[in-house]
Amino acid sequence: MAFELNRRTAMAAALGAGAVLPLGGPASAQAAALGAGRLYVTSWFGNAISVVDLEKGKAIKTIAVGVHDHNVFLSPNRREAWVANNNDGTVSIIDTATDEVSAVLKVGAGPRHTFFSSDGTSAYVTLEFENAVAEIDPATRAVLRRFAVGHMPHFPLVVGNKLFVTDFGGASVSVIDRGAGAMLAHLPVGIGPLGAGATRDGARVLVACHNSNEVAILDAAALKVEARVSTDAGPVQVSVAPDQAFAYVANDGAGTVQKIDLAKRAVVSTIPIGAGAGSHGIAFAPMAGLMFVTNTGRASVSVIDITRDAIVADIAVGPAPEGVAFLPA
Repeated sequence: MAFELNRRTAMAAALGAGAVLPLGGPASAQAAALGAGRLYVTSWFGNAISVVDLEKGKAIKTIAVGVHDHNVFLSPNRREAWVANNNDGTVSIIDTATDEVSAVLKVGAGPRHTFFSSDGTSAYVTLEFENAVAEIDPATRAVLRRFAVGHMPHFPLVVGNKLFVTDFGGASVSVIDRGAGAMLAHLPVGIGPLGAGATRDGARVLVACHNSNEVAILDAAALKVEARVSTDAGPVQVSVAPDQAFAYVANDGAGTVQKIDLAKRAVVSTIPIGAGAGSHGIAFAPMAGLMFVTNTGRASVSVIDITRDAIVADIAVGPAPEGVAFLPA
């Protein structure tokens, strides 16, 4: 897709994987403020996952995966990290106890994102080049069903017994009854829908519409758009904050992250990361009050203190990072 090629610049490789980048203070002090745990970060051009040790404030290992790894998602028990390899037709499964690939699943053409049901019994992988979603049994690792959805599906999101799938090429969200496997609705949401998130109670689904520069807020029960929030250029991923009062959206076109007040349905603050940063993926460390944002144009992960919406560190990773997952210590 053109928008992805624009932000995956060759200069991203120059940073490499290494340490906390300076933000006005000693690297050791910045690393100490990041708490414990690990990050798993994809690398579109590196075909590898960077493993970041937050206590050390740097990438400590790379794990070889498939071609054009786009997203990484933890299983509910946190024992596995599933990596969608877009141009490989596979999902690499990383054992988080050893940080080694334990299995490679052939899932179909163009896997983009994985999402698990909360009980861990089902995993869903979008297949961009098949206009479909694969349902996988994580225990047997077998593909159980395929659901036809809209054009160029990107992000699957489980909300109760419904599966919401953003269709980048269709400007819509497909909604599937997970039990029956039946299509419930195709909802027009905005041009170029990519990432999505939901409130913990399952009442609202948020969709980042990349080409119309807005976040659509859906009523998950009524299956309708109830609000649209204008954003900076190129929203990619929107995620609800742990406090459930706000959501954050990463905008690759502007190199910003914006905070949305879910009650006011409006952007209330903007965190600039930098022109050409290509800000993309989001993960939270709730206990530490931190958010992690991948920057495809910088080969880095920005660490943001969400108690004051300030960047506290920038950690170098592999080229063109897009997906990120946080594993607590």
